Amino acid sequence: MKLAVIGAGLTGLSAAYELKDCFKIKVFEKREVGGLASSYCPSYCIEKFYHHCFRRDEELIQLIKRLGLHSKLVWKTVRTGQEFGGKIYPVNTPLEILRYPGMSIMDKVKLALFTLKCRKMNEEDFIRYDDVSAVEGIKKELGERLLNSFFVPLLRSKFGDYGNVSYAWLLARVAIRGNRKAGGEELGYLRHGFQQLFDRMLDELESSNVEVVRGAVKKVERTGNWVVNGESFDAVLWTAPIPVLRCVNDRLTEVLGIKDVKYQSSICVLLSSEKEITEDIYWSNVNCSFGAVIEHTHFMPFEDYGENLIYLAGYTYPESELMKLSSRDVIRIYLRDLVRFGVKEEDVRWARLFRAKYSGPVYERGYRNRITPYRSKAEGFYIAGMTSKPNYPERSMNGSVKSGREVAEVIKSDFGF
Repeated sequence: MKLAVIGAGLTGLSAAYELKDCFKIKVFEKREVGGLASSYCPSYCIEKFYHHCFRRDEELIQLIKRLGLHSKLVWKTVRTGQEFGGKIYPVNTPLEILRYPGMSIMDKVKLALFTLKCRKMNEEDFIRYDDVSAVEGIKKELGERLLNSFFVPLLRSKFGDYGNVSYAWLLARVAIRGNRKAGGEELGYLRHGFQQLFDRMLDELESSNVEVVRGAVKKVERTGNWVVNGESFDAVLWTAPIPVLRCVNDRLTEVLGIKDVKYQSSICVLLSSEKEITEDIYWSNVNCSFGAVIEHTHFMPFEDYGENLIYLAGYTYPESELMKLSSRDVIRIYLRDLVRFGVKEEDVRWARLFRAKYSGPVYERGYRNRITPYRSKAEGFYIAGMTSKPNYPERSMNGSVKSGREVAEVIKSDFGF
């Protein structure tokens, strides 16, 4: 039996890995293997869009173990920062939080208690707030002053038009990022890059005669069997963004019964700098053309790369002007704002721009009702990825691996394996 897997990101490759002994599989990938976790590889490899993982990412960690890479997985307590008045302040220890000038003592106490509450919540707790907007939830829970001074800048940098974002997403986001130690937040990373994970998966798949085809899927249709780019298959697993399927065959989305999901776009400028922005902070939330500064070499050793590597990360929408501008113009805009943090253009050795038009869903109110089921309404056509249940109420590498495994189990069941 033949299976076409569309998309070679974590979901597509994880599913193919689980199904390699059951089907003759062909994986189609338009760009680079790894999707949003693909890497830029000069003399080393680093993800084009910043990546890390968490202790609770059981599916991802198990996959790393199965592929023999567990010794490469390292855990580090990293420091975070928050911009106020053009300056980045560390906000990790109780004393640092007390010194942060951007909110009152009472608001700091409220925020600390709110974080503790989120850490104790589970998925069912989050779901109860699916139809509540983040703005309404924070205003009721913490008050309008904390909403406007702390949460609105974060929501704006993440979503732009944030008014309809679900409170469920915000609660889950706080909970996920709440694994704090005495000096900061504990994060994991596959030392020398997650490219190793994809290389190992490709080796396993190719040894099982799984074929990976580079190039766009131009046509998907059903004429008895499913036909992808003129080739017949017994089943299709779609793991690419839903809007891409609409571009390939808009009428097919109606047959499949797929609900509309609004997507956002990601923009990352990865640069090498002669100067560090902070002394030891990994992640800083800022309020300018980009929403976060991620100093990667405050996470992984400088010696692994031989230069200071920094991400300037922002979010926008597929139809925005930032997605239409040239790479040079976007880099110029980002570097112009970087000056406010003490790094001038002459300090930057090189800069590369990476954009993802459909990087993930916008978790609007009522999003739970838009989650894409693995089985479509058309027999033999399956869908998994960013809009699957494991990536709600917050997307992650772990959620993508889990959706790949779960859809593989569904396909096995349907075909009697």
